[in-house]
Amino acid sequence: MPCHKVRLLTLLLTVALGLSAVACSGQDESDNKVSLAGAVSLMGKPIEGASISLWQTSAGNGAKQLHDVRSGGDGRFELDVPKQDGTVHYLIAQGGRVNEKPAEKLVMLSVLDPEIKESVVVNELTTVASVWPNAQLLDGHQLNGSTAALMIGSTHVRHMVDPETGHYGATLLDGFNLPSSETMARLNVLSNLLALCGSSTSKGCDQLLSLTETDNSLAAMTAIARAPWRNAGELYNLFTDSYPVDEAAQVRTSASQPYLLFAPESFSLSIRLFGGGALALGKMMFDDKANLWSGANWMPGSQSGVITGIGGGMTRFAPSGKPLSPALTGYNGQGLNGVGWGTGISEKYAWVSTFNNKIGVFDLSDGGSLGPATVDLPIGELQGIGTARNGDVWIADNTADHMIHFPGGDYTKGRRLTIKGLESPFGVAIDLQNRVWVSSSYDNKLTVFPAEAPDEVATVTIAVGARGLAIDSTGHVWVAQQSNAPVPVLPPGATLPPGAQFPPPKPKTIMQEFEAGAAFALANPQITTGGQVGVISPELKVVRNGIASDDVYVPWGVSIDGNDNVWVTSMLGQKLLHICGMNTAVCPKGKQTGDVINVYQSGVIQMTTDVIIDDAGNLWSANNWYDDRAVINATDSGRTSTFAGGQGFVVTYGVAGPVKNPLIGPVRKPE
Repeated sequence: MPCHKVRLLTLLLTVALGLSAVACSGQDESDNKVSLAGAVSLMGKPIEGASISLWQTSAGNGAKQLHDVRSGGDGRFELDVPKQDGTVHYLIAQGGRVNEKPAEKLVMLSVLDPEIKESVVVNELTTVASVWPNAQLLDGHQLNGSTAALMIGSTHVRHMVDPETGHYGATLLDGFNLPSSETMARLNVLSNLLALCGSSTSKGCDQLLSLTETDNSLAAMTAIARAPWRNAGELYNLFTDSYPVDEAAQVRTSASQPYLLFAPESFSLSIRLFGGGALALGKMMFDDKANLWSGANWMPGSQSGVITGIGGGMTRFAPSGKPLSPALTGYNGQGLNGVGWGTGISEKYAWVSTFNNKIGVFDLSDGGSLGPATVDLPIGELQGIGTARNGDVWIADNTADHMIHFPGGDYTKGRRLTIKGLESPFGVAIDLQNRVWVSSSYDNKLTVFPAEAPDEVATVTIAVGARGLAIDSTGHVWVAQQSNAPVPVLPPGATLPPGAQFPPPKPKTIMQEFEAGAAFALANPQITTGGQVGVISPELKVVRNGIASDDVYVPWGVSIDGNDNVWVTSMLGQKLLHICGMNTAVCPKGKQTGDVINVYQSGVIQMTTDVIIDDAGNLWSANNWYDDRAVINATDSGRTSTFAGGQGFVVTYGVAGPVKNPLIGPVRKPE
């Protein structure tokens, strides 16, 4: 059937069924462009005479406008989108008339991905879904970023909204997301706030722009996405005032449903992703193609826990979050049986260090097995991996108290080193002076030594039981500590689990350590905070400790974003903490170094070990544990016996300063 007849038939169906998009595909014969039929609407009403501009952006070239068309009386428009590798296209709809009223402050967005084939919609939902994953890349109508950043930002839109239909995305609607978080309800409230700008005389639109200090609806959404905690209560009140409850129906009949019934702490949006063997992920890392890699504690579907378990392998995900590694096992083929904090990326390889005394090595291009790595002497159970700017790889031998060094990242030439005083090494980071910083999960020392002279050891006294550590662009080191003192101190009112000792003896295995921690938490449900974050200067001086002690409960992972702000996981608190870093100029007014800026929570965020920042400024956090009762699996726990491992990982959109991945040495800002 000719394309114009298809469009006519689709238009009739659209009018009859009240749909918001008119679809017709016709790929150009030259195969260099895709012809799209589009529609622009607001809350289901077509926008007449809107300016629809097509933009193209790519790394190094920036964003440029390609076409500008006007929507018809039914909101329809047509345009051709060129096909060009390495580019991202997006549509901006501006102005027009809604219900015969001019909407001069209305600006909406739809970011396209390679899956766009036939139709495209620009509406309030596509705007919110397009803004949040790209919030740190947007500057007015300009969308700019690295190749990795643009790839991530454009492919995550579809998780929340399908840009071809303007309706909710399949990921948001799935069982891992829809019933588990506020994301759907927040998305609807945000889209309804945007819709207030459907009339230039709307007082609601003026209030929205005043609260966000912006001059149009797209800028307002961008401002909210970047700081979703700012004026959250006032924005919610604007929603409730603008969309009153119909007393007869007992709901807000003019609002999109479901909407929030209670004021949110923030308007952050989070999506949970799963598959590829991702159960109880530990440390997470990105490679230079924006693929996510992470080792898994346990195998999905197994009755694994800290006492009895079947270990997982290496998982890998595309920039979109699509699993690339096999279900259940992840990548393996090297006899790996469970991975903790040991995931690292070097120039050529992905590395995992395991609970069963092995070091797995994988090809970055296809996940092919290359290891296990060879080490000159026997090794124990392993944890953190650090990669240096010169290519060296360092791995913490947690149970045998050694460091393992692979000069130049050659996995066939591992050397086991004995470092004076080192005990239970856990996290590893290498600074620009090529000094190796190592935390201890058991004692109160942060160990530092030059890579070229491992015998020249220095230590910094901190609190007992440190985990992750990260180096900012100024050389300061931020470290998560799971206690509040340099000596073991039982919290007031705490109860020891049956058979437990205090101070606890040094565990012989990694899982024994985890078992003790889980048992203590279960025995003390009244305790909801514990631990702290510290910052150490390049001169090995404690700048400040006790950071976030009122907010965090068992801090674990630490990451630095492109603004040198600090992000920390609160494992048992099931939170992500945003902390002001050394550069207070980029922190909210009144915040000083070490102050907590905001705490992010969501139903999809479980007990979390790690949080990292992608090239577009989104947070990716690892769900490590799900049900702490199932974690201690001495006996069969029945229907919950498979509940120990945290389910997949979570992406929280748009709140961090973009970085350049992979993380090799200290944080790197985008070039």
